[in-house]
Amino acid sequence: MMIRARNIRKRAALAATSTGLALALLSGCGDGKGSPAADTLATTSAGPSVADTPPSVPTTDPAPAPPTSAPTPPPAPTRSADPTPTATPTTAPSPVRTTSRPPSRPSTAPPVVTPTPTPRPSTPVPTRAVTTAPPAGGASSLWGGQYQGTTRVTVQLYDYCSLNGARRPAGSQTYSMPTTLTVTRPREAGGLRENNPFALLLSVGQPTQTGAFTLGTSAAVAASAGQLLLTYWQLSWDNGNLRGQLTDTHAREAAALNLVNWATLLVPCRPELGTLPGGMPHSVAVGASLSGQLTAAGTSLTAKGASDDGLVEFAFEFSGSR
Repeated sequence: MMIRARNIRKRAALAATSTGLALALLSGCGDGKGSPAADTLATTSAGPSVADTPPSVPTTDPAPAPPTSAPTPPPAPTRSADPTPTATPTTAPSPVRTTSRPPSRPSTAPPVVTPTPTPRPSTPVPTRAVTTAPPAGGASSLWGGQYQGTTRVTVQLYDYCSLNGARRPAGSQTYSMPTTLTVTRPREAGGLRENNPFALLLSVGQPTQTGAFTLGTSAAVAASAGQLLLTYWQLSWDNGNLRGQLTDTHAREAAALNLVNWATLLVPCRPELGTLPGGMPHSVAVGASLSGQLTAAGTSLTAKGASDDGLVEFAFEFSGSR
């Protein structure tokens, strides 16, 4: 800063000298004669001229003077050192004691693993309309047996020929017919089994004969999905004593098996006009019964019932041997 002021003063002196020189030159040029002031100025400024000697230039670059008020330098960024994890000792929790006694020593025996039983899947049981036949209790000794004998039949006939259309008695008949009773093992069809100790088929006379009867406990019929088991009678047998009841006619399936074949008038209420040849089968109604003795040696059975249309009531006794 001092050097710069010095240079300024030198330049001001040079400027004054130059100005004076210029004035002297102008005065001398006015009349061709020199003036004392110009001579004095020339004598005074007889030193080195500005044109001859340039101002001295310092050999070193002038250092800038420090500012009057130095700016505060910005704070240097402080590098945050990576935090050093400090291990904090963890104190194990004290065991909670329910009593004042010291805790027992831990057992060194290996833990006993109790196996959990895995439930076995249940064996699927096919759905059955009838259950498996109960223990026969000796009834199986009758399977395959065939009994031959005679049946004495009593029939009470009815019609609807009264004036008010009510049912009324129309006579009765008694007759005998040869009979066959067949005993087989419970019938099976379509994965089902008859729920009886055995299957029975009782044939009184020929099926197309007037007065003939057919009583059967079960049958297998054809269906769209295969064979279909139909059960008609519910039987019980105990030490030779047989009881049974007709529980389903299966007429809705057009599979009536228990039938009584009886004569049918050509014209209702006009018996004098005759009957249809061969008779007409009538379905036996639910509620018919069968009871008696059935052993390996022989049988003696009684049956009672009626037709579905109420025209025939019957009772018969069958005796036969094997």
